[in-house]
Amino acid sequence: MSLSFSRRAAATLLLLGVLQVSGCAVAPAQDLGQRLTDPAKPQRSQMAHRPARVFTAEQPARLMVIGDSLSQGFGQGLSQRAAERGLNLRVLERGRVSSGLARADFYDWPATFESLAASEKPDLVVAHFGANDMQSVTRPGNRGTYGTDSWEPAYRAETRRVIEAALANDAVILWLGPAPDGHANLGRHLQRVAQIFKEEMEASGALYLPLAEDFGGDDGSFVRAIPVNGTNVTIRTGDLSHFNLRGYRLVADRILDDLVRYFPDLSPRTDELAALQ
Repeated sequence: MSLSFSRRAAATLLLLGVLQVSGCAVAPAQDLGQRLTDPAKPQRSQMAHRPARVFTAEQPARLMVIGDSLSQGFGQGLSQRAAERGLNLRVLERGRVSSGLARADFYDWPATFESLAASEKPDLVVAHFGANDMQSVTRPGNRGTYGTDSWEPAYRAETRRVIEAALANDAVILWLGPAPDGHANLGRHLQRVAQIFKEEMEASGALYLPLAEDFGGDDGSFVRAIPVNGTNVTIRTGDLSHFNLRGYRLVADRILDDLVRYFPDLSPRTDELAALQ
């Protein structure tokens, strides 16, 4: 017999206690290998709701990854690491190369995502944008010329369209703040949009994960390698923008750690707990 709501809630709270049992918050500059295994990372804002159903191996969460070419790499990493970790999670990779939020005339992400969310019913969404958005916002009725005061409010409106589409389809969205870029102008642009994303996620109650904390220098600068378990590991490619395979997998683990903490039934340990009830 399935667990009652109250018994499921009790099991979830018990598992949360197991996952958060000890340790202190880890400073951003600490070795990433330690951060990925430390159960006491700082909490961030959380959606006012969570998916209505309980995730199991038989009925895993549907996680949709949307965004630019970096999101494609993160999607592949998430798919691989979720399977290797045995999580109750199925990844739907829906990223599009060269796309972003600015150019609705090239690829209309808010409208496309609204359609995808309605037809494929994701429980969770991971979004990454910004790298292709150093250009004017072109949506009819919402235009903003890059480099002028009209650009930021127009870009914020496109960001909110994606958030609202997730909410309208009962999906929880985790938005990634872009990692630093090795090209100076693009790096400054990504810092700007990261602040926009952070503010919009906080305003909506969505989840936000700033990649610069774990995948940049101590001062948020671009780095090609980071310490992992005491060894410097190269995580970025020679184009100074994309991650390599190791980097994508490390980012995937960072995302999955956050998601498992917020939604413990993604972990196979939840199934074991439920079997004891």
